Amino acid sequence: MKKYLWIALLTLSGFSLQAQFITLNPSSASAEDSATLIFDASAGNGELAGAEKVYLHHGVVTDSPDGTDWQYIRGNWGQDDGIGEMTRVPGQTDKWQISFTPSIREYFNVPEGVNIFRIAGVFRSADGSIKGTIAPGEYSWGTCAPNLDLYINLNVNNFLLVTAPTTDRTFAFQGQPILMSARASSEVTAMSIAIDSGSGFQTVRSVNSGTTINYAYFPTASTSLRIKFSATINGEQVEVIRTHEVIFVSSPTVEALPADVIPGINYHADDDTRATLVLQAPGKTFAHVVGDFNDWTVADDYLMKKTPDGEYFWLELTDLTPGQPYVFQYWVDGEITIGDPYAELVADPWNDRFIDEATFPGLPDYQREEYGPATVLQTGQQAYQWSDTEDSWVRPDVDHLVIYELWLRDFIATHDWAGLTDTLDYLKKLGVDAIELMPFNEFEGNDSWGYNPNYYFAVDKFYGPKNDLKRFVETAHQKGLAVIMDMVLNHAYGTNPMVRLYWDADAQKPAADNPWFNREYVGPYSWGFDFNHESQYTKDFIDRVNTFWIEEFHIDGYRFDFTKGFTNFAPGGSIDGFDQSRINILKRMADVIWQADPDAYIILEHWGPFNEEQQLENYGMKLWSNRTYDMVQAVIGNPAEGNFNAMDRTGWVSIYNSHDERRVAEHAITEGRSNGSYDIKKPELMFERVKLMAAFGYLQPGMKMIWQFDEVGYDIDINFNGRTGSKPAPWGEGSLGYYEDSLRLYILETYRAILKLRQEIGAANLAAASTNHTLFGQNRRLVYDQATGVDIVLVGNFGLDDSSIDPAFTETGSWYNYFSGEEINVTNPHATLELKAGEWQLFTSEPMSDGFPGVVAVYENPVTITPFPFTQNQEITNRFDARKASPAGTAGLVGADKVYMQAGVALTPGSDLLTHIVGNNVDDGVGQLSRVAGQTDIWEISLVPAEYFGLSEDDEALQLGMYFRDATAENFGYGFRDNIIYYDVESDQPFVTITPAAFTIDDEITITFNARKGNRELVGADKVYMHSSVDLTNSTTPWNSAWNHVVGNWGADDGVGRMRRVPGETDLWEITLTPRHYYGLSDGDVAYWLAAVFRSADGNTKGTGTPGPIEHGFIHTNQDFFLRNQIVVGTQDPLREGERIHLYPNPSRGLLQVTLEGFDQPGELLLYDLTGRPLYRAAVQNRVQSLELSALPAGIYWLRIINGERSWTRQVVKQ
Repeated sequence: MKKYLWIALLTLSGFSLQAQFITLNPSSASAEDSATLIFDASAGNGELAGAEKVYLHHGVVTDSPDGTDWQYIRGNWGQDDGIGEMTRVPGQTDKWQISFTPSIREYFNVPEGVNIFRIAGVFRSADGSIKGTIAPGEYSWGTCAPNLDLYINLNVNNFLLVTAPTTDRTFAFQGQPILMSARASSEVTAMSIAIDSGSGFQTVRSVNSGTTINYAYFPTASTSLRIKFSATINGEQVEVIRTHEVIFVSSPTVEALPADVIPGINYHADDDTRATLVLQAPGKTFAHVVGDFNDWTVADDYLMKKTPDGEYFWLELTDLTPGQPYVFQYWVDGEITIGDPYAELVADPWNDRFIDEATFPGLPDYQREEYGPATVLQTGQQAYQWSDTEDSWVRPDVDHLVIYELWLRDFIATHDWAGLTDTLDYLKKLGVDAIELMPFNEFEGNDSWGYNPNYYFAVDKFYGPKNDLKRFVETAHQKGLAVIMDMVLNHAYGTNPMVRLYWDADAQKPAADNPWFNREYVGPYSWGFDFNHESQYTKDFIDRVNTFWIEEFHIDGYRFDFTKGFTNFAPGGSIDGFDQSRINILKRMADVIWQADPDAYIILEHWGPFNEEQQLENYGMKLWSNRTYDMVQAVIGNPAEGNFNAMDRTGWVSIYNSHDERRVAEHAITEGRSNGSYDIKKPELMFERVKLMAAFGYLQPGMKMIWQFDEVGYDIDINFNGRTGSKPAPWGEGSLGYYEDSLRLYILETYRAILKLRQEIGAANLAAASTNHTLFGQNRRLVYDQATGVDIVLVGNFGLDDSSIDPAFTETGSWYNYFSGEEINVTNPHATLELKAGEWQLFTSEPMSDGFPGVVAVYENPVTITPFPFTQNQEITNRFDARKASPAGTAGLVGADKVYMQAGVALTPGSDLLTHIVGNNVDDGVGQLSRVAGQTDIWEISLVPAEYFGLSEDDEALQLGMYFRDATAENFGYGFRDNIIYYDVESDQPFVTITPAAFTIDDEITITFNARKGNRELVGADKVYMHSSVDLTNSTTPWNSAWNHVVGNWGADDGVGRMRRVPGETDLWEITLTPRHYYGLSDGDVAYWLAAVFRSADGNTKGTGTPGPIEHGFIHTNQDFFLRNQIVVGTQDPLREGERIHLYPNPSRGLLQVTLEGFDQPGELLLYDLTGRPLYRAAVQNRVQSLELSALPAGIYWLRIINGERSWTRQVVKQ
């Protein structure tokens, strides 16, 4: 069974076993031999095939034949420095080799007497971003572990395993033995233990049979031992030598804590040569201080004293040099090495080497990786001199804060406080009130979001020195900007000293007696290790953390990460319900914070039930409110979903974007809907949509947040370089160049203008004004009517077509368009305003600006194509209106004598590069348009794209692109914002089909998906998955009942639901299945509907289309596909040439118009529900008939059209 499982996994995951992945030559090599390792990059996952360089990050395993503990490592991950670089096998493109000479032992510099069982390795690209690996499992050469590390077995037939001691140091009390033991690989004829304590080896134990040996050694003083384990196994002499340090420990002095000291590093104001260290470690036996001041040796002089209650250890250090940094650790019970939990500077032996001198000058030199992170004490530090302006600093009103969230790592290239300080003028000019910084206390690694904290009182060094942070805060205050710290107190990560101090190594989790952390995570959400918020130890620690940053760094408050996790109450394993204990914990925390600073901001990422959040809000705390869905749906052109209700609440921060959400602009650029040439995926239109979002988002009172670079339409996928990985910079050298792009700068100007108006009128005044809003649907409106002061009217069209709205002006008379600067005279406050797709207008009752020319533009398309949509083989008519065209800096084409079209087609997925260009920029008649009769500036041309552009049978046009010129090619007509005008060309093939269309659950069916239809987001995809289910009910609303037999794991590239590319096709995908087996169905089941979503391997991209009918089904407004099994639908006759059946609008909310075009006699209509029950019958008079559907429930219906002896069935969707 296991064998077949792996075969399936390899097939699904794309691993190849066609070639030998690893070859060791000679295959029988032992540690004492030279050997060559050969890697075939084309085998396994094949990700390093074609690489220019391949590295082997490698080491050896010395503990056991099946061990995975890397030792004697060679290589620097991600560095192209030659260490571990392989060479290409001569004559081979994808085979690489590395030799271990003069022997494997000497190559890795492994001492004699140490077993070498395996070579451990990872094949990587030069930058470490790509790994060559294979599916986990056992192979002829060794093992691929579940984490994809590789282990190549060496020839070790006879060996000894040392089972004790397992460390190189033992702390021992008087009379405490040290166990020495070993196990042989097979029966011995002789085995012994010998000890050298300085005068040569003396045998202390020997046996003549068996496989094990042990000895108890009783030390009498501190010493350094050499322990030799020897054996004769199958006639071979085997020997292992260990060096072991014995540290004889005295019992610690029991003495109370001195007055005025607390856990951590205590400096003495009157003596910079002294410091008192205090470690809270209840239940521990002894602790030493080890560091630079004692050359990292254990000595009795540095054995810490113990308080009578066993709660604390403490030690006063003397003779310190003022101003000199000392790296140190606490060594507890002889085996735990930790830094001080309260230290303000951490020394990280793994990551500090990657922090340059410019970022953190004078970083302590600490490279003792075997001890892990240490901390730094430094007496005689000069206190930061805060400016007198701090005394007069008044925070912005918390109820109406506009917060700017940023990640320092990605915000500026230097990723330091000094550089961030230089950007404060930019943020001030933007119009925000506060800066929320993602976590910046010490966290694991360097390049991180910071939600993996380990030390809570230290500023992470990757961002620069602590005084630079203080200077940043001070300067921000001077510019009127508050600073909010993102604080993570739900959990800590494994290098946290309090986690390590009480750690169960066997279970790899906090020990049961850990005072600060729960052993098991409470609830289903887990990161790192869970703080026990009911413990007094945790409460004291957290209160000290929160007070520290306010008092020491003058931060203005906190955004607390995932406060729903601040609980030990999880009935049924859930923490999602109302929890009074959690409320009590948060109130206690708030009380302590407000004792330190009564006006400090407290913002919670809580995601709790509303009645719980309401209590917290009533207490004075604020809460995140994720409105991404509501805003995204409006921006991408799906305004039927979501609404803007309750975005003006003062107790919740309305978030349209954050570090943890996909960027709204990226949603628009990848998911934006289209109608004709109005395509929100086009950057120039996406830019206008995010301005529309900003207007409606930030002109509502209450707390708001902006994620970094929203103000320039940042549209890079959140999963680029990994979700938490660095993203391309929008500014600076080598950047995306956003700030050199005039259209993106218009977004910035829009944000500035909107936030300036918000500030000038006052958000609090908007909150107090009478309102007349429309907060849902295609056309939305904000109306503020102040008793005194400036009134505001904002109207916007979030749809894809032109519409109108009642502006509800608060009074007649003069009103002023804020962005155009124009004055209008309102005589009827309710006179309808016509709005084009995506258009919005902002009016004020008093002049508040002179206008912002060009900043906001209304989309005008000078071209209409009939019919639309169209395929490349249909005849179309392009009609060009010169009055709507952009002249692109010329005189334009209004009044032109002749107009020509320069046009081509785009054939490449994901590219709008035009080929097969027709037009010669001369007056030769090629591409010339005809003037429409009775019109001066409207021109047209009719063509069949495939013929006009000379496409071959193999060419498939994806887009038609064009611009217009006069006869001399001196004047031009372009589309919106001077761009080429593009229209999508519809694929000739169906969107989704099921073959056969009528099936039972035991029939084999094939579902085919055409990625070139609809939104085309999966065009060019490497993999496509079908996430699907079936509906066993004959439902009229399958979107409510079809998703009960789901097959697929969203976002997982695990092969479940993976489609295969149709042979010979690039963007046609298919999957073949038998419903009974695929969906787990039973006898008697009928699959009436198949529900499907087509997605990318990571689930971030969906292939879908405009909601409405498709062949044998429909696309719902949530963009899921629903396909009707035709086993329950009758057959229908073909249409004759010239005959067409039109249903409009479909989907319909009320009136449905049915038109029979080209028929020679009247017809009859029969409307049925999905059970076959007739609902409506009518004759078609004059070939047009209207059906009133408003009284019907939302759902799917069948319309039967009868004309003489022929009939047709059409699907109707009632919304």
